[in-house]
Amino acid sequence: MTGVLFDAQKLYADAPPQPGKAITRTAYLVGLLVILGSAYSQYFFGHLGPIFGMLVVYGIPIFVTSWFWGRQMFHKALKNTYSAAKFGLGFFGAFTLLGLLAETAILLVLASVDPAALNLLNRPNPVLNVSPAYAWIMVWVSILAVGPAEEYLFRGFVFGGLLNLLRNRHWLTVSLLSSIFLAAAHLYYALVYGVASAIQFTDLVAFGMAMAAAFYFSGGNLLVPAVIHGVYDAVGFLGVAVSPGVAAMLRGLLILIGLLAALVLFIQKRRSRRGYTGA
Repeated sequence: MTGVLFDAQKLYADAPPQPGKAITRTAYLVGLLVILGSAYSQYFFGHLGPIFGMLVVYGIPIFVTSWFWGRQMFHKALKNTYSAAKFGLGFFGAFTLLGLLAETAILLVLASVDPAALNLLNRPNPVLNVSPAYAWIMVWVSILAVGPAEEYLFRGFVFGGLLNLLRNRHWLTVSLLSSIFLAAAHLYYALVYGVASAIQFTDLVAFGMAMAAAFYFSGGNLLVPAVIHGVYDAVGFLGVAVSPGVAAMLRGLLILIGLLAALVLFIQKRRSRRGYTGA
């Protein structure tokens, strides 16, 4: 299915973003280091508090990346919303399915090589280890702040900037690399789950690549990836605020909607292909 979706640009000639004003290598490298350095600062300086921590982890890198390349990111951030929603949901469904298959394979490998490592997955997620009242606050923080901030940084700057440096070539490879940077910023998974964190990192990479595809095929839209990202994170906190069962149901519903969107894209591609061949 994904092989078909990757050819979607043939159906939407205006989908891939134009390179625009080029970002310099120095600016990109500095921006990337600031993003990762800000994310890692919380591990070196202890608990920064929710407000100051947000300012450090997100505020500083947003300011720096906006200074270097903000105009280019904002220029198309709200355009082609319909295409972004279609591709965002479709690729979310497709990559989530691929991610689940990869995670199953990792679990099987761990079970055969180091069964004790599977016990690490029983440890509580440090991000979700909060009170129900605080979880409700984080539901809205995820939707209004965390999702938009991380998409702005990792899709708008990390993915979009590198794509610009490469003059719009190798988008799939760039999406993988930018998603690895996203996973690397979530270092706490490795600290908590050890080798079993490969499960969480696989999920992050799959999600990041889906959002990168939405950004790419919509010509640089950031609104839809921000909404999807924020809702996806918020569902986890709903599991704390309400019940894990509700979170599982909502996450399953999101995946189902994504798979249906992927099926629609697949059918559209097949029909278009028959039209090209005159069938």
